[in-house]
Amino acid sequence: MKTVLVLAFSFLSMTWSLAQRPNTYDQLLFAPDQPAPPEQPCITLSNRKIICGKADDGGSQLLSVFRGVQYGQATRWQPSIVFDEYEPNGYEALQYGPRCPQPIWNPKDPLRGEEDCLYMNIWAPADAIRNLSKLPVMVFFHGGGFIGGGADKAYHSADKETIELYSGNSFAADQNIVLVTVNFRLGILGTLATDGITGKEPSNGGNYGIQDQQTALKWVQKHISSFGGDPEQVTIFGASSGAMAVGLHMFSTDSSKDLFRAGIMQSSAASYKYRSKEEGRDLFYFYLKCLRAVIRNPDSDECALTAQHDDLEKANTRQILLAQALLQDTLFKKGAFLSALPGSITFSPIIDGSFLKEQPNVQMEKGNEKPLMLGFSKNEGVLLANFIDAGGKLNAVTFNGILGRDYENPMLIAGHSGYSAQTPAAHGLRPKTPATALSNLIGNSVFACPTMSANIEREKQSDNTWLYFFAQTSVGNMEKPPLNPKVNNVCGPHNQWDNACHGSELPFVFNNMPPDATQEDKDLAVKMNALWAQFAKTPAEGPSENWKLWTWPKIGNPSNFNVLQAASIETTFEDAFEQYDCAFWLGEIIERNANAVLIPRQLSDE
Repeated sequence: MKTVLVLAFSFLSMTWSLAQRPNTYDQLLFAPDQPAPPEQPCITLSNRKIICGKADDGGSQLLSVFRGVQYGQATRWQPSIVFDEYEPNGYEALQYGPRCPQPIWNPKDPLRGEEDCLYMNIWAPADAIRNLSKLPVMVFFHGGGFIGGGADKAYHSADKETIELYSGNSFAADQNIVLVTVNFRLGILGTLATDGITGKEPSNGGNYGIQDQQTALKWVQKHISSFGGDPEQVTIFGASSGAMAVGLHMFSTDSSKDLFRAGIMQSSAASYKYRSKEEGRDLFYFYLKCLRAVIRNPDSDECALTAQHDDLEKANTRQILLAQALLQDTLFKKGAFLSALPGSITFSPIIDGSFLKEQPNVQMEKGNEKPLMLGFSKNEGVLLANFIDAGGKLNAVTFNGILGRDYENPMLIAGHSGYSAQTPAAHGLRPKTPATALSNLIGNSVFACPTMSANIEREKQSDNTWLYFFAQTSVGNMEKPPLNPKVNNVCGPHNQWDNACHGSELPFVFNNMPPDATQEDKDLAVKMNALWAQFAKTPAEGPSENWKLWTWPKIGNPSNFNVLQAASIETTFEDAFEQYDCAFWLGEIIERNANAVLIPRQLSDE
């Protein structure tokens, strides 16, 4: 436990007074032309506990930043509870808390992250804390396919400089927002549906990561007023799987409804079909067999024939993660790539019927009760297709296998222009592989069209949904460059194909731009940061006066969305509905067999 001694408070006061008078040598402790450093901010929570952070005077106003605030506690594969019983003398929140355990693939791989990982980070204007101002609050959930990532993510600029991606400095200093970022459990530790099988019956059916987010929101409701925030003005937002989590809170669980008032979904696989309770049970038994094999032999390449329940409690973190990798390897051999297509996210949340009641796209298409802003980037599928192709296993056979796995009528798709294995290369993707076809498939069917299907079943125009389209070329590497050096870095900074890849809007949203960014890029980042903040301030009115409401395009020409790109670019993308083939994906009935082949049916040993 990180603590701050009571003496620290008196020491800070003494340091401040000493700074105002000469020392015994008649010299100032601080140079005359340099201001004294700001005093360390310490706040008192509603339960009288004290948290101390760091002052940041590098922006447009003085901020108080609290990194690594523990918000929850949980035992393995059990729901978390709110944690706020900090040591009597204070809690020092100066550095990011550990990430939740990240994937490993080999027994000798170093462990990254810890199971004790339920930490959040808070940026707030110092004046707001001092005046208890009740500012709007934005809570961000990071992406990473529900298996990796963390609130401390960085990215790389063109000159390879590392830049903090999710820093809330701009939101707090420039927009007068209290910004919160959250770590939550991932992978098998965040989604294993034990549900009574081990003698314990978690109330969330195995959705520990989503429930951790809910615990963080409960902590915010209880304590954010001490940071100058208003618990009644909370907006949740996220990117990629973080956006999918926002959709689950908005559309699938009643227990989250009173914890926020609006949501923002950035590049969400909005129509992704999550596992059912029965499929979650199959995954549980499958994983138990993999865990048994790893405990016997860390180098095992096959899951065991039988399972043992008490392995769940006895296994250490490394064994837990190696069994997770073995399960994934077993599935990868079946051609189950991580592609964001149905069934490809191995450790996604589970529609258990209690905590998560229904598939979120069902309600999303009917309309949302709370204000919602959502959107996608111009080239969503390129990053994922390039990643898969870099492994060298994408060919006509594996590509057609993906179609057969995920769709009832794969020939209907393969026969449609742009989705066959012979699709010509584009966007810098390798020729002579189906990478471009896979990119089109992912970008159109997973991101663009499902996003544009919001409110599709409403009988009248929606008055609380706003759509954006991000078209600016990527300014940084959101992920590591491709594994295969022969594969072009199609999503790199200022790439020659003008790709706006999956996640490329994030530096703009947080206004954390690389030093080599053009002035137009910087201007767009300032604009987007302000738009996101304005939505959090006035969600009922939307992000700006000239941002038109989104409605289902009856003719197929959605001209009423906001295109986010440099001011000098005049492309309107009014044909986006046609460009992304949405009449095909939304107008024709194409049923998806999510997980039909991915997880073999498992029988209980009982």
